[in-house]
Amino acid sequence: MKKILINATDPLKSLELVDSIQRLGVAYHFEKEINDILCRVQKINIIDDDLYAVALHFRLLRQQRYSISSNVFNRFLDDKGDFMACLSNNVKALLSLYESAYLGFPEEEILEKAKNFSRFHLKSLICKMEPSFAFMVTSALELPLVRTPDRLKARNYIEIYGKYKLCNQKLLDFAKFDFNILQATYQEELGIISEWWKELGLFKDLPFVRDRIVESYFWMLTTYCEHCYSHARVIMTKLMALAVTTDDIYGTLEELELFTNAIESWDLEKVRTLPEYMQRCFLAIYNTFKEIEDELAPQHNSFRVHYLRDELKRMAHAYLQETKWASECYIPKLEEYVKVTFITSGCIFITCASYVGMKEFISKDIFDWVISPPEIIKSFCAIGRLMNDVGSYQNEQKRNHLASSVQCYIKEYGCSEMEACKKLKEMKSNCCLGRFPADKTPVKPKTRSIQGIVRRSLAKRPKYSYNGVWTMNSPYTYTTKQDMFIYDIYGLHTRRLCSFSI
Repeated sequence: MKKILINATDPLKSLELVDSIQRLGVAYHFEKEINDILCRVQKINIIDDDLYAVALHFRLLRQQRYSISSNVFNRFLDDKGDFMACLSNNVKALLSLYESAYLGFPEEEILEKAKNFSRFHLKSLICKMEPSFAFMVTSALELPLVRTPDRLKARNYIEIYGKYKLCNQKLLDFAKFDFNILQATYQEELGIISEWWKELGLFKDLPFVRDRIVESYFWMLTTYCEHCYSHARVIMTKLMALAVTTDDIYGTLEELELFTNAIESWDLEKVRTLPEYMQRCFLAIYNTFKEIEDELAPQHNSFRVHYLRDELKRMAHAYLQETKWASECYIPKLEEYVKVTFITSGCIFITCASYVGMKEFISKDIFDWVISPPEIIKSFCAIGRLMNDVGSYQNEQKRNHLASSVQCYIKEYGCSEMEACKKLKEMKSNCCLGRFPADKTPVKPKTRSIQGIVRRSLAKRPKYSYNGVWTMNSPYTYTTKQDMFIYDIYGLHTRRLCSFSI
């Protein structure tokens, strides 16, 4: 495959090959070759009057953070500034345009027009399409490529690609083999994590703690699905589970202040001042952090845990502030609410955690960049918080929970619940993480982190879409067929596997 990529000279065929490799989930094996192709095609003009080619060229470059203007679509507008009517029956071009439109910046009105135009005509043409292409279109309308987790994208496209007349059989076989290998790896990792969680005993000793170890692993898996990050995923999931446990700890205000002080001091002597159930929680956190720190010490990487510990302290203080608001039935202004929940969302904590188990060299500058924090992480936090609030606020209010951004917005602006939800969804859309500017001098670990942030944000859709199931402490049930399908794909369902024969 590397030889085919290196020898690819035709611009459009090169882009189509890159697109297929990315959709099949094996692009991480050919990063250099793909970047070489994109660098080459960035400098040339793709076929001017071919909307399919122009949109494909735009999407592949922008999603890899190459600088490209949305003005390339101006040539397809009529005198009124709308997309030409003659394009409305070109299904291949419409789908290409639709997928590229989700990589627009908020101020790029032409891409909003592209999204609306292509969505409308694709819906009207579905009944006339052949089954495999209709499946592609239906999947895209429900979840565009840029918002689809990599493994789900691969699982869908492997079946579709095999039906193409110009299918490269070697590439297809390689994609199937890679899919099966990764799925087996995920099962092995989940076994390690589940055993650790069981031995930790927190869910048994603290029945009010959310037992979300599989869901936590799934979310971390969407950050880095590649085999080389296996150990990093295991560590990330452990840290995610401990962060959730810290959030779930309850007690009187005085007891929670003692717990927060214990985390702030990071002193085992403080444990004696805590109720027994809080002692178990603190010791689980302390001992896990110590084990990870000791593991990293020989490589002089223990400093990574120090950043993580500092962020956990910030989270503990923010959790305490939320508790005070809830106990006083206080509804803060939206800006005040966002400032605190920005921390309790755990976005900075999890981003730091994503680096902890990496074998790559990660400098302190990268951690300093994360905790600064940059706009990309602010957007990540905003998306997570707003999706969570809009999806679960009704259930949480039944339990005298902290006021959500929905209640904050209603109180501050005096609007209805429906209007508040609509406005917050608009705010979330404006934070779209597919829309970050190009970086002319990307640092590789930083670029990798940005990719991980985007992936985690996109994975929040299945996490928060169905009745706030992540928030509620009950045995996980598959709310939809899509839920079950996603878990099958990753090999996280013990009795069902979506593997491939070659």
